[in-house]
Amino acid sequence: MTPIEYIYYMLYRLHRRQGTARQKRLCGRTISVGNLSLGGTGKTPLVINISRESIRRGFSTCILTRGYKSKTDESMIVSRGEGPLVSWQECGDEAYLMASRIRGAWVVKDSNRYRGGLIAGEKDVYILDDGFQHWRLYRDIDIVVIDTSRPSYNDRLLPLGRLREPFEEIKRADLIVLNRAENRMPHLEDIVRRYNKDAPIFYSEIEPVSLADIRGKQEDISVLKGKRVVIFSGIGNPKQFRDSFYLLNANVVETIEFRDHFVYDEKDIEKITGIAFKKKADMIITTEKDIIKLHNYIEWFNDIPLFAMRIKLEIREKKFYDILFQGIKSNKIKKE
Repeated sequence: MTPIEYIYYMLYRLHRRQGTARQKRLCGRTISVGNLSLGGTGKTPLVINISRESIRRGFSTCILTRGYKSKTDESMIVSRGEGPLVSWQECGDEAYLMASRIRGAWVVKDSNRYRGGLIAGEKDVYILDDGFQHWRLYRDIDIVVIDTSRPSYNDRLLPLGRLREPFEEIKRADLIVLNRAENRMPHLEDIVRRYNKDAPIFYSEIEPVSLADIRGKQEDISVLKGKRVVIFSGIGNPKQFRDSFYLLNANVVETIEFRDHFVYDEKDIEKITGIAFKKKADMIITTEKDIIKLHNYIEWFNDIPLFAMRIKLEIREKKFYDILFQGIKSNKIKKE
């Protein structure tokens, strides 16, 4: 550990000690979905899946998120289950995306997730988005997601590497999800088991399911076959976004990458559309998280249409959800 990493580690330990000393508990089952490193590991698709499954099983559900990169630090109800109540600038792109994709679940933005839970009121299930390092709220289940394409077990701590905390802290996880894994990975399982011998390990895959234009109209994913496409993204793991196009037999003529949570302006849109014209592209494709920021630029894409690639995450082992929701009694049943 370098001196810079050591300073970061000591500050991390202090923050953790202070947070856990004041830890509070909500009235319902609290499920945290988090990771050990920066970048896109697949947390958001998993939060969406868990929320939908919770609703399907009849549980009142709330997602608690800090609203990263939101315009305001104020506590905010992003959705009461019927779509976003505020703009993406106010709540952050990921909170807005979850509110857009999930019907039936509340979404509350608050850096203090316990306070956010109180704002939402009594729910059967609270899902703590990106919560593995959020110490102030007690959780019943901690899920850690590992991106198998860059598992980070040999990475450095921030600011020199991507690790938020030492990899050995996976020992706190109750469930572990190895994401983007086409096959079982004994080597990675062995590394995980050095630090956590008991938590069940599950495998998940992310796959494209459809395209949606800037107005929300959907197209079958098969329309990409043979098309000349320009792709751009501002996400934590752009490589996985790039790789998905090769499986779909699309002809990617240009790839443009921006930093995670990037906010686009007219100059950026001019660059993207200019490249698309130069490359004689049939379509411009981005991510769901990016397209929600582009509604003020609809007219720029009249000649070469813009689409977002919609994805879904599938957990191979269905007992994953049975473990999450085992023993929960609905508030609706209680009130009856």
